[in-house]
Amino acid sequence: MEILLSYLLIINAISIVIVLLDYNKIIARVPSIALHGLELLGGVVVMLPILYILRHRVTKESYFLVSLWTLTIWFFISYIKIGIFG
Repeated sequence: MEILLSYLLIINAISIVIVLLDYNKIIARVPSIALHGLELLGGVVVMLPILYILRHRVTKESYFLVSLWTLTIWFFISYIKIGIFG
């Protein structure tokens, strides 16, 4: 369980850094598919609120819907894990 939490903290930290670098145009524009990949790896919990606060890419309905589905999948997986492991 500690390894999973460490993994999620690292993925979320990487996600935050990439979003901020992309938002401030410090790096070249990051493709949406790369951001969705980070979300699927576990960064959606922190990434979606930050993107919404910055109003970065959430005005694109297609991007927001994919992110919302990713968040739903993560909550579903978390619910199943909690149900199975108590």
